[in-house]
Amino acid sequence: MQISNETIQILKNFAAVNSNILIRKGKTLSTISTAKTIFAKATVAEDFPVEVAVYDLNSLLALLTLMENQDVEFGEKSLTISKNNGKFEYFYSNANVIVAAPDKSIEIDNHFQFQLSAEDVNMIMKAANITAAPTISVTAKDGTVVLTIGDKKNDTANTYKKTIGASDESFECHMSVDNFKIVPDAYTVTVSKKKLFHFQHATKALEYFIAMEPDSVV
Repeated sequence: MQISNETIQILKNFAAVNSNILIRKGKTLSTISTAKTIFAKATVAEDFPVEVAVYDLNSLLALLTLMENQDVEFGEKSLTISKNNGKFEYFYSNANVIVAAPDKSIEIDNHFQFQLSAEDVNMIMKAANITAAPTISVTAKDGTVVLTIGDKKNDTANTYKKTIGASDESFECHMSVDNFKIVPDAYTVTVSKKKLFHFQHATKALEYFIAMEPDSVV
């Protein structure tokens, strides 16, 4: 089997969420942050034949990206990565010592929904870096919904704001910038009364569930 570049990029993103991962049999990859504030899930082209527990995903990614067009073979206790008569053997971890994502789906309500383009997502990331802001907020007030990157505890802090829609409801939803660890691209974003933001990729089977801050009002 060869691991596609698209799957490698998803795994790199998942490694930023959690360095542990449990790759289950099949085509679904998922991860969860150690604080349980980010849950990510993707359907990929590869059909993994066995369950693989990885304690340090970055070390495995270093091997998978060492050379192009490497062959990966999954054994019972280890995988081998080979090319040109050279071969690495990478042993699986004990599944009991890693933080694995639950093997389930999350059902959410559609309280409010909006679109983010790839340009929007990149701007959010840049604005958060430039302003050193800790919070991404989605606030509905007086019929207008605004996305803000700023510090909700400091009215004089530098901010970035963008109007993203209209709503008859009033809500104030906050997310830590530290939890905004998505692949930069276009998404449909759903605000849920379960105090979750759901990011569904525009074209791929890739989604993120990100917890709101406790003081959010939905």
